[in-house]
This record gives sequence, structure tokens and C-alpha cells, in this order.
Amino acid sequence: MAQVKNAQRHAMNSIAGMVGMQPIMQNPMMAILAEMNGSFLESVATAQKDWVDFVHRRIKEDVAVSRQLMRCQSLAEMHQIYSHYLRTAFEQYQKESEKVVQRGESMAQHLAETTEAAVKEGARARH
Repeated sequence: MAQVKNAQRHAMNSIAGMVGMQPIMQNPMMAILAEMNGSFLESVATAQKDWVDFVHRRIKEDVAVSRQLMRCQSLAEMHQIYSHYLRTAFEQYQKESEKVVQRGESMAQHLAETTEAAVKEGARARH
């Protein structure tokens, strides 16, 4: 089995050599793109998990407030519960939005740094 794979690899390298192309995986740019793609997907997965956790917490709080409102004995009590709920919800959404923006900036910064390093490495590989 290993001999077959080696033979296939040798044949592909020979064909690539005849047409003047490097094998794709030996191209430094492809390695860099693969690294960037992996980092990006990890960041997206983390962001999705954080967002799901936030939504889950908010739903639990929404249900709890509904229960509190059903037990209210006066309009003043209802007003107090609901105003506290809205103030808390706005604060939490604001904080979560800030986290999303910070995460986006961090991802963009990491992408820029990775791209810059890739360009430098590619330039060194050509010379």
C-alpha cells in the first residue's frame, strides 16, 4: 500500500515537474492558507459556542422573569421587575456585542500577522 502511494506521489511530482509546477502541498502559500483556515475555523467555533452560551443564559433569565411577573401582586412590583430585567438585558447584550467586536478585531489582527509572516516567508523561499 505504501509503495502504491509512493509511486503515485512520484508520478504526480514527475508530471508537475514536466509542466513546471510545484506540487501543491510543497507550495509555502498553500501551507500558509491551510494554517490561516484552521485558525479561522477555530475562532469561529469558539465564537459560536460563546454566543450559544450567552443565548442560553438569556433564555433562562427570560423564563425566570416571566415567572416573577406572573406572581406579581401590584403594578408597581411588575414595573420594578420588568425595569430591572430590561436594564440587565441591555447591559448583557452590550457586553456581548463588545466581545463580538473584540473577537473580530483579534481575528483580523491574527489574520494580518499570519499573512505578513507568510509574505516574508514566501519572499525568503524565492530568493
